[in-house]
Amino acid sequence: MVKPVEASVPVVSPEASFADALRQAISRRGLALIRIRTHLADRGLHVGVATLSTWQSGRRIPREDSRAVITALEELLEVPAGWLTVRIPAAREPGTSPQPYAVVDYAEALTRLLDRLRRDAHGRLRNVTVLEEVRIGADRSAQRRSVIQSVVAVQPVDRLIIAHQGETGCDAEQVTLRALSGCRTGRIARSPEAGALLGELLLDRVLAVGETAVVHYEIDDPSGLPTTDYQRFSEWGGMHYVLEVQFDRAALPVRVHEVRRRHTSGPNLVQRELMLTPDGRVHVIEPSADPGTVGIAWEWD
Repeated sequence: MVKPVEASVPVVSPEASFADALRQAISRRGLALIRIRTHLADRGLHVGVATLSTWQSGRRIPREDSRAVITALEELLEVPAGWLTVRIPAAREPGTSPQPYAVVDYAEALTRLLDRLRRDAHGRLRNVTVLEEVRIGADRSAQRRSVIQSVVAVQPVDRLIIAHQGETGCDAEQVTLRALSGCRTGRIARSPEAGALLGELLLDRVLAVGETAVVHYEIDDPSGLPTTDYQRFSEWGGMHYVLEVQFDRAALPVRVHEVRRRHTSGPNLVQRELMLTPDGRVHVIEPSADPGTVGIAWEWD
């Protein structure tokens, strides 16, 4: 069970920069930079004292390939998962602004939906663990997603925003989001053009920084449109993810493989075939997902 650690979190504002937050966390733990470097090296992560110094001074910010170091720093400095990561400015082209959901090809549609809900709620939570089951029916369609999701607050927040996109041509009005435990269903915004929805899962109280919650919910899609893959996206990474796909025994695929991508429409980063169990199940487990997508794809014929 994940314990709330809000009592030990350094007192900084939610808007504090990465450098300010890192400096406060290091000061609270009373660790010299050379000791931090040694602790990181013990974990197989090599970063120089000079680099750590420029990070805490604000002269430089961590690059994308330093995310594993930042995750280890969060553990070493005893702050919540994502507490430092969320403060790293997103890499982007000069003159552009960061866009939510940038790892999926329907990001613009989701961003418009987010503006109809609560844009300021985006990014305030980080996934700790996600256990997800996707049921594929005899008609080869993804009929239901059942999810148990644990989250930690990196800024005060009272809701979780859930995204879903159906198959091309689906009727988004038929897709439903249902809260089962740990939350209740709030507002839902739909994009008929993208076949997508954003929905609110309202928590029973406002989570302070470092506090956790566990929610259980389902998404039903009665469209009946055949599908050939399922991908769960993560904008920040770091979550422990378990995905299981259950196929109807009357409609089993001929080939199944793992999917890991930086972007939903990008190339697959792995080539690993998966084996179905006798009862038509297949799964992938990712202890600490990178930003991008993790999923399963299959062929019917």
